[in-house]
Amino acid sequence: VAELDRPWTDTPFMFQGFQVTAEDIETLRSHCRFVYVDLGLSEPGAGRSARQAVNAGVDASSDEARSRIAPGPAYEAPFQHRREPDEGHFRELVAAAEAGRCQARNEVDRVMHDIRLGRSLDTERARESVEELVHQVSADSSAALWLTNLKNRDEYTSIHCVNVCVFALTFGLHMGLERDELTRLGIGALLHDVGKTKTPPEILNKQGALTDEEFEIVKRHAEDGYQLMYEAGGVPEQALEVIRCHHERVNGKGYPLGLRGEDIPLRVRISGLADTYDAMTSDRTYQNAMSADDALHKLYRNGAHFFGEGLVQEFIRCVGIFPVGSVVELDNTAVGVVVATRADARLQPTLLLVRTPDGAPYDKRVLLNLAAQARRGEHSRPRRIVRPHRGRLMPQ
Repeated sequence: VAELDRPWTDTPFMFQGFQVTAEDIETLRSHCRFVYVDLGLSEPGAGRSARQAVNAGVDASSDEARSRIAPGPAYEAPFQHRREPDEGHFRELVAAAEAGRCQARNEVDRVMHDIRLGRSLDTERARESVEELVHQVSADSSAALWLTNLKNRDEYTSIHCVNVCVFALTFGLHMGLERDELTRLGIGALLHDVGKTKTPPEILNKQGALTDEEFEIVKRHAEDGYQLMYEAGGVPEQALEVIRCHHERVNGKGYPLGLRGEDIPLRVRISGLADTYDAMTSDRTYQNAMSADDALHKLYRNGAHFFGEGLVQEFIRCVGIFPVGSVVELDNTAVGVVVATRADARLQPTLLLVRTPDGAPYDKRVLLNLAAQARRGEHSRPRRIVRPHRGRLMPQ
């Protein structure tokens, strides 16, 4: 157990970080709602054993059990916590995450297509796709975050909706939301822009600046999306709230309701921040993408006015100083792409090395866990984030 959900001094445990024994489980359960487990420091197979122990004695048919036991296959050792990650395992995670993204994107496309044709809407499959994303992000968010770097200017809306869902779920998990809360947040985030089906394409795809009149038309998409999903039925109230209010800002200058401060629920601010970050790091018809670190610096400087200083700082902690997808040069001049970060090692991400210190491409791509390397007494460090000339580097 690497971290608790409360100060260690509030519990009887003497050390910050310890290997759990069978006797510790009940003590943990009596003091904590959840704990953070570092499987890289655990015995092989400990992930499954811990899950079984934590859920021991809970009626498997109960709502409590369903909220605590993730559906689908269990990843025995999440990639981001492995002491020595391997590319084969990462490829497996990417393949699973890609399938989940494809399912979610298909549902966004289907809902928008049905709206345009005036068909009745079935939101059940959208909920199922979000539950799969919740499972993947809860098990290991690294691959899902990695794939948010796959963007296409010409297919922006559906890809953006999936990315916002992934970022919102990852951030919601970081903020301690329960599983059912994550699902409702994810449904709202996935469907947050469906109201744009009512926005004229010539305005959505305009390359220049919008006029005041055009911007007022664009702003209607939040209310339009809310009305469409409300009339469709089957969408949780909290998800509808996300769809309607994801452009509300704590300074009261958002829309459509002009809510201010704490009147904006946390899940709405989470989705709004995820929406903003993905928009900033995406190519649009009217602007080129920012790098991830530039977007985080801009949010750090200006985001408090829109989302609150504390929430922006937590988002930066969640995404990491070296965000997934950023290209980093090490102090030995080797270059790698960040594929995972850890909350307890923000300056020591896991990299997919793509250039040797001599500037040559690696014949075989190598995964380097800087945190694990530091534990062995080796100290390669990121020196700077570099700007690739074209696109982002992805594993083949």
